Amino acid sequence: MNYEEHFNQSAELRSKHWKSIGNLHSDVITHLINPSFMGGPEWPSTRQAFVMIDTPSGTILSSDGLSDPYNDFDTNPDNQGYNGVGCEFYIECNENLGSFDQIKSSWQFSVVYQAAQLAAGNPNIASIIEEHTYVSTELYHCTVPDSFLNEHGRVGVLLGLHSKQVPAELELSLETIRLVNVTLLTPEELAYITEKGSEARMEIARKLEALPDAGKSFLERKSVV
Repeated sequence: MNYEEHFNQSAELRSKHWKSIGNLHSDVITHLINPSFMGGPEWPSTRQAFVMIDTPSGTILSSDGLSDPYNDFDTNPDNQGYNGVGCEFYIECNENLGSFDQIKSSWQFSVVYQAAQLAAGNPNIASIIEEHTYVSTELYHCTVPDSFLNEHGRVGVLLGLHSKQVPAELELSLETIRLVNVTLLTPEELAYITEKGSEARMEIARKLEALPDAGKSFLERKSVV
């Protein structure tokens, strides 16, 4: 298959996957002007989009394009074995986020958007998550309440938690990719990980996965440390 065929098949497989979980919106969130044209990170096929899935227990927002085949697939043998960076990033909410415009302006979208942009700038992200299982990081420009920001104005997230409704992997046309959960951390949890390192990150991950709403991000969640 050529680039276009792999692109279409991968898109169909992602859509089929999300439709098996909930109601996939026909609209996608994208840009009028691609940020990569203005110095932002370039996505594999240059297409940057996000999809919305309504489920009985809330809304899922996911990147849609990080696992597209690379746009030089037909001419670059080095990229012919990969579905992009090998990941898509999603955030689970315990509420229905409402209309398309409400979703675009939500703090949840700002968090998953910044996580996806971080991944687009780091094509080794899949291997990093595979090696460490859980990855914690800080994101800029997220519209969370100030109480979730650290002293540098950044918000902490944990990547890779197991979800109760989203499988961890999805087979696409070229390879099996990771579906990476993005979980909002409290400032206390972020500070604990920053101070104590990998053991603290694993401890918090275990505690979060033991919660009834494991994998979901919401502002009312109490800190586990």
